[in-house]
Amino acid sequence: MATGKPKAGSAEHRELFCRSFIDSHLRFEPERLAWPELDPDMLQRLREVPFWQEVLYTEMRAIRIIEAFAPTIPDPLVREAMELMAEEERRHERLVRHLIARYGIVIEARDNPPLPSDIERTFIDFGYGECVDSFLGFGFFRLARESGFLPPEMFDVLEILMGEEVRHVLFFVNWMAWHQARRGRGAAAWRGPASAWYYARAVAALVGVALRNARQQGNGREFSATQAAGLMPGFTVGGLLDACLEENRRRLDGYGRDLLRPLFLPALARFALRLTGRRIPEDMREEGSLMRRVWTVLRG
Repeated sequence: MATGKPKAGSAEHRELFCRSFIDSHLRFEPERLAWPELDPDMLQRLREVPFWQEVLYTEMRAIRIIEAFAPTIPDPLVREAMELMAEEERRHERLVRHLIARYGIVIEARDNPPLPSDIERTFIDFGYGECVDSFLGFGFFRLARESGFLPPEMFDVLEILMGEEVRHVLFFVNWMAWHQARRGRGAAAWRGPASAWYYARAVAALVGVALRNARQQGNGREFSATQAAGLMPGFTVGGLLDACLEENRRRLDGYGRDLLRPLFLPALARFALRLTGRRIPEDMREEGSLMRRVWTVLRG
């Protein structure tokens, strides 16, 4: 019997990534989670985290994008999975709103601009943005937990969001490969440059958010490396990249290896660490020739 990953674009591939996503859905009500009581110092620390506004409005925009894109999908199984993703994003918004209200976090009201007319491209941009945000977020989350920045009970609540982000990233990466293959663009010669282009757009958008929010006062500022250094003593960019790599691998390892995985950002992080002269553990190094490693980066 044949083993390995199903061919991208095949019915087997569609069944795998959709069923994996649907079957791993968790049922919970954000308001009923075990939200901890915080002492005054911890409460002030939580309120000083600069990104709650950005998180909330990112979730709100995600909902609008997925709700607009899902009805355009002709395949019923893929559409069902997309609709479930929208449901989970709505629940994420509820969770963030409950956190903001429960702990008295002040944010500024902000309008959500209209979505672009090309909703498919907007969804793809959103998906690659999720890949970038999650890769960095996994590392920050681990460092913050290890630093004792907030009580463990708070991280236990937020861990639910982290777990669902892993599922969303895996679903998107596999959907993108399936979608391209169905349009006759499944070959690596097409997927590589397209992936690199969309990742570049995602990084540019993230930088734009950081620059915009750096000019604002109050909550909603991007969680930059400089701010992280003040909130988490001992923070370094190299330490962050190590944490991102380790957490990304650990979280993805909880899912079957027959699913395609994001490769670009881990490869880029390893390259950055090599430039700094940091030693990369053997089990986190890329294998193969230099050209294959470069192509792996582009294909991710």
